Amino acid sequence: MATIVIVTVGTRGDVVPYVALGSALRDAGHCIDVATHTSLRGHVESAGLGFVSLPVEFSTGPDTRPLTVRRFARVLAGRWLDIGRAVAAASVEADLLLLGGMGWIGYHVAEARKIPSIGVFLQPLDPTREFPPPLLTTRSLGAWGNKAAARSLRLLGQLPFARQTAALRHELGLPAAGPTAMFRRMEAEQWPVLYGFSPAVVPSPPDWPVWRRTIGYWWPRADAGLSPTLQHFLDDGDAPVYIGLGSMSPPGAGDLISRTLTRLGRRVVVQRGAAGLSAGQRNVLVVDDEPHAALFPRVAVAVHHAGAGTTAAALRAGTPSVCLPFTADQPFWAQRVAAIGAGPPPLHRRALTPGRLAAAIASAGGYREGAALIGSRLATEDGVSQAVAEIERRLPVQ
Repeated sequence: MATIVIVTVGTRGDVVPYVALGSALRDAGHCIDVATHTSLRGHVESAGLGFVSLPVEFSTGPDTRPLTVRRFARVLAGRWLDIGRAVAAASVEADLLLLGGMGWIGYHVAEARKIPSIGVFLQPLDPTREFPPPLLTTRSLGAWGNKAAARSLRLLGQLPFARQTAALRHELGLPAAGPTAMFRRMEAEQWPVLYGFSPAVVPSPPDWPVWRRTIGYWWPRADAGLSPTLQHFLDDGDAPVYIGLGSMSPPGAGDLISRTLTRLGRRVVVQRGAAGLSAGQRNVLVVDDEPHAALFPRVAVAVHHAGAGTTAAALRAGTPSVCLPFTADQPFWAQRVAAIGAGPPPLHRRALTPGRLAAAIASAGGYREGAALIGSRLATEDGVSQAVAEIERRLPVQ
């Protein structure tokens, strides 16, 4: 039995897949702790996993500013040293660290503890000639430009954290090493990364080395059912449209959705989310958190922000998506939905109007065959089991 600490930073969608992975590792006989935000503690402990609090929170909601990439990085950088200390304290007895995309401070902790670490990412973060860095653009810069841009963005992304990272390395008794040295070391030691999304959605780039593995989604366990109110609504008529914008909502989203609803004339389930969406129409039901795994197979179209987890749930359900990407990796996932024929081209914020959104929803039925095809493909994959096998293969000999 190994003691494994999973480090993940972000919103709910950045934690749920790791809870699924941690649960599978626990079932395989390992002791699992998940280090994340206190506000997400319930997701961890309800799965029977150990919880470690990271000293940072990202406030979201209708009365807060949108959680943009810039704001996310600023909040995170302000607590980076304290986060590193928390990871160091949590890993005293650890045999292995599993590090989410924004949990890479644990790489330095693992070096100090002389234990292995593995990247467990939900977005394609490694440079490749095949596509540009998802956090920068969805427009190809050419083979050389795509790879160069990803390398440059990766280094620039370290700058807000460089001083605190250097301080942590000093506290841990490690020699000074800047971002360039860190990435060179990762390449030299063939630092492994497991990608928790499907190669049917993002084919593994041929220029990625073998220690970068795209192995399939880490689906949450389908323990929770739908609320009685939602279940009754779904049973009481035709399959509705779903509209939800998750934890990162653009300004004016509530007004846009409200004006769109008056045009649709269809049954709709609206998830309140960070935008505080609401509706007064008789054929519209407003809900709070509901399990997407149970809801999306029951809806005709899923209108969403193209966050990684929501996009994956819609694809798994074989439900067409209408994507309204706003920030971060959302434009990338929205583009992938269109590329694989599971939904119309994404509607970007600057060109978004109630009329265009209503038209996209009306057109989404034409993508049902493509969505069903990718859903059947995902049903054959078991990313969690593959991840467990890869992780156990890299565990130190007990």
